[in-house]
Amino acid sequence: MTEAEYEQAIQPFINWFDLQHTDTPFMQTASVMPEKDHKNWASLQKLFVGLPEKTSTSASSNGFFNTPDEIQVVHLGDAAIALFQQATNGFSLGGAAFSVGLKGSMPLTTLVLSDNLRKTIWTNVMSKAFLLETAPELLNAEIQQPTWVVAPHANKPENALHIGLLRGLFWQPAKIKLEVKDGLAAGFFKNTGMCSVPGFWQHPHTPIYMLRLHTGNAKKKLFLSARNDLPLWGQMLSFFYTQSQVKLVDTQQEGTSCALVVQQYQNNSTWRGKNIKLAIGGYVKGGSAESLAGRKHETYSLATDWENRSAEIDRLIVMGLDVYKKLNAAMDKFAFIAIDKGARKAKESGFKKAVKGKAKQAYFDNSESLMHSVLRKMAWDEDISAYQKQFAGLARNIFEQIMMPYEHEPKMLQAIIESRAMLNRNLKAIGVKHE
Repeated sequence: MTEAEYEQAIQPFINWFDLQHTDTPFMQTASVMPEKDHKNWASLQKLFVGLPEKTSTSASSNGFFNTPDEIQVVHLGDAAIALFQQATNGFSLGGAAFSVGLKGSMPLTTLVLSDNLRKTIWTNVMSKAFLLETAPELLNAEIQQPTWVVAPHANKPENALHIGLLRGLFWQPAKIKLEVKDGLAAGFFKNTGMCSVPGFWQHPHTPIYMLRLHTGNAKKKLFLSARNDLPLWGQMLSFFYTQSQVKLVDTQQEGTSCALVVQQYQNNSTWRGKNIKLAIGGYVKGGSAESLAGRKHETYSLATDWENRSAEIDRLIVMGLDVYKKLNAAMDKFAFIAIDKGARKAKESGFKKAVKGKAKQAYFDNSESLMHSVLRKMAWDEDISAYQKQFAGLARNIFEQIMMPYEHEPKMLQAIIESRAMLNRNLKAIGVKHE
């Protein structure tokens, strides 16, 4: 494609991506105006998921920062990214009346990485031929224009089958408009209004739960999210494979299917037989509808012939999770004995939760780098059971680190000794001896 061809091709869409366009401002509603005393004004920082807000009492407002300082202004390019990110991967902008997204709150995004940014972009562009074969409804849908060109229906459903590819990729039912001062975004105004979407819209960047989709359970979320009770690598099968490719299905996967961009990469003759690298990112949902518990951003690489190695990946995941279960059981025993022997009061139920939570967090966090190390070194034809020893070593190190503060307490010695023995015994039972 020449530069002239590219420039000509984008002309009909130029106005759609202008944040200050009079009629079609990017991902905004042109008719939203300031109310009296700016009652409908919101902090710019509300667009940046996870940053603290003075104007919000949500638990997620201080999810990652201890300072009340707020972003006052940003360049319009940064504001465009924030608008897209909030609408695509975040949660509502203030309750059900300001709902966003087609994938529910905080879905995972999986993108295929290439040698540079330009190649990465093109690697994730969906071809017409592939979509006609796998998701023709995205191309045949009644409405193709984005929401700020053709607005969502006011207070009534817009069926997913009527939403075209571009419209769905940039879905923004929230009625908002940036406040721009001196060429910088300084906040935004919002009006109530939302649009429910019955049916299923297959987003090309996120794995889905196939079993939930086929059973039609509307109460269960269809798109994969990061989880607090599982490390990101525990969902790795879902990033790379569809249900039909998984030879040893782990119960954690629940019959998932990888994103369309990964399926396209696997089926395309240009890339078939080559290695694959995926960027995975998303937020971890907290206890309430708009609370944030964490962020997950990782890059996973698999060597050539990865398409046929779901069994090996499944076995590696099961190994890592098995070791965690042994660590968790040992921490449970430690807390039980400590309370039973009076080293900690029985009413201190938070003690067991704290030590188990600390072990889980440490194991999940540190096992990410370990899993990446294993994937880099692993040859498909080798006996991968040897890698279980590395997960066991991590579990033992974490156990000893958590026990260290209690070793000077005589009443804690029995709890430490018995739980350590239990951990070693359970790890030996799965083939990992203590050296």
